[in-house]
Amino acid sequence: MQRYCLETSFVIDFLREKGNAIEKYKVIKEQKLETTSVVAWEILRGPKLYGRVKEYNEAIKFLERLNILPFTLTSSRIASEIELDLKEKGRGVNLIDVLIAATAIENNSKLVTRDEGYMNIEGLEVEFY
Repeated sequence: MQRYCLETSFVIDFLREKGNAIEKYKVIKEQKLETTSVVAWEILRGPKLYGRVKEYNEAIKFLERLNILPFTLTSSRIASEIELDLKEKGRGVNLIDVLIAATAIENNSKLVTRDEGYMNIEGLEVEFY
């Protein structure tokens, strides 16, 4: 069974019922779906900070259906390697994306995203929608 790590862009688009995310979900829904603790935080912080209770509750309900991958010491080591590699290659570094990628790599989970910046991360399997 393939493991799919749902990245922030996918989760937001899915919750907003965007067609491309819905179609991708239909294709992968029988696989092992997970996300990272960092993505969960990203998804919950906006609605919480701005008092969007319904949006927050819907996000919680969706996230509870997923396996949430923690950011561990191993993730930290992988993230530091990714950051160094990107800096040495002169590529922009979004640290939150680095944390998400490291967690997906540690767990051998294919990252589902529409963010092309992840293509620059060596060792990360990415599937676009």
